Amino acid sequence: MYCVYNDNPEQVPGYRFSVLQKRLFVQFSHPALTFWRYWNMPGSQNTNEVSKYGYQKYRIVLHVAFWSSIVIYDVVIWGLVDGKYVEKFVSTMAELPIKMAAAYFTLYVLIDRYFIQKKYARFLISLVVSMFASGLILRFMGYYFLYPIFYPQGLTIPLLFLPKILIAIFYTYSWVAMLAAVHVVRKFYEHQYQANQLLLTTRQLEKEKLEAELKLLKSQIHPHFLFNTLNNLYALALSQSSKTPVMVHQLSELMSYMLYDSHQQLVELQKEVTHLQHYIALERLRYNELEVTFANYVAAENIKIAPLLLLPFVENCFKHGDKHKNSWIHFELSLNDGNLTFKTENKKPERADEQSRGGIGLDNVKRRLTHEYPQRHDLQIFDTRDTYLVVLQISLNGKREKLRIKN
Repeated sequence: MYCVYNDNPEQVPGYRFSVLQKRLFVQFSHPALTFWRYWNMPGSQNTNEVSKYGYQKYRIVLHVAFWSSIVIYDVVIWGLVDGKYVEKFVSTMAELPIKMAAAYFTLYVLIDRYFIQKKYARFLISLVVSMFASGLILRFMGYYFLYPIFYPQGLTIPLLFLPKILIAIFYTYSWVAMLAAVHVVRKFYEHQYQANQLLLTTRQLEKEKLEAELKLLKSQIHPHFLFNTLNNLYALALSQSSKTPVMVHQLSELMSYMLYDSHQQLVELQKEVTHLQHYIALERLRYNELEVTFANYVAAENIKIAPLLLLPFVENCFKHGDKHKNSWIHFELSLNDGNLTFKTENKKPERADEQSRGGIGLDNVKRRLTHEYPQRHDLQIFDTRDTYLVVLQISLNGKREKLRIKN
C-alpha cells in the first residue's frame, strides 16, 4: 500500500487542513447541525422533521463532500511530506471505492442489522472478517497496481506481509471507526426521538380515552337523575299537589346546572352544593315527613371539584333509605387542610328487601373517582343494622398523607 504513516499528525506540515476535515465530518455526521437554519422553513412543525428533511434533500451532496474531504486530506496533507501529489492522488482514488465499501458495509449492514439488533456475536465475527478482507484487497491493489508504478522498491516485501496488511486495515478503519461512532450516536438519538414520540402518542391516546370515558360516565348521570326526578314529579302530578309548579322550577334550576356547568372539568364547590340543595329541596317536596338535614361547614371560596360527583350519594339516600314517618337523612360537608369530606347517612327501612344499594349511580361515581382523583380519594361504606353511612374523602391539593386510602 502506498501511504505515509505518522504517529503524531501535528508534526506533519499543513496540519491546519485537519480542522477543515473535522468541520466537514461534523456536517456529514449530524445533519441537524448543518440544517438548523431551516427552523422557520414554511410548513415545518418539528425541528427533527426539518433536520431529516434537510438531510434527505442534501444527502448525496453531504456524502460527496465528506469523501472529497478525505481525498483532499490524503493528497494535500500527505503530499506535503514528499511533494508527490500526483502519485498520492492516483493511489487515493484507487483506494477510495474500497474505503467507501468498507464504511457503508459497516454502517448500514453490520451496525444497523447486527449491532443495533443486539446480535453482537454475528457483528463481531462479520466485522473481523470484513476488516481482513478490506486489508487484503488493499494489499493486493497496492502490490500489483500501485507499487509497480510509483513504489517499485515495495515489491521486495512479500505480498502477505502481515504488518502491511494491518497498516492498511488501521488506516482504513480509523475513518470507519469515527463514522461508526457518529452513526451509532445518531441512531441512538433517532431511537430516543421515536420512543419519545411513541410515548407522547400513547399518553395522548390514553388521555383521549380517559376523557371519552369520563364524558360517557357524566352522560349516564343525566338520564339516571331525570328518571328519579320525573318519577317524583309524576307522583305529585297524580295527586294534583300544589307543590308541582315549585318542583318544576327546582327541576329547571337543576337542568340549567347540568346543561351549562356539568361538562366542565371542574366547577366551584359552592355551585355543586347549590345543586345538591336544589335536589334535596325537590325530594323534600315529595317526602315532607322525612327529616333531612344538610350541614355545610365549607365557607372557603375558589375551591373546585369535579361536577356531579356528590349527587349519586344523595340520590341513594332518598331512593334506598327509609321514607316513612320519623325517618331521617343527614348530609355533612367539611374541609380540613385541603381534604374534603362528604358524609351521607340514612335510616334503613325495616324490611331488608327494601334496601337495594348500588346501581348505575354508585358504580358510576366509583369509576369517576378512580379516573379523576386517582390515589387521592377514600370511599368508605358502613352498612349497619339500622343505618347506612357513606364517608367520602378527597384530597383537593394532591396530598395523600391524611387520607386512609384503601387498595
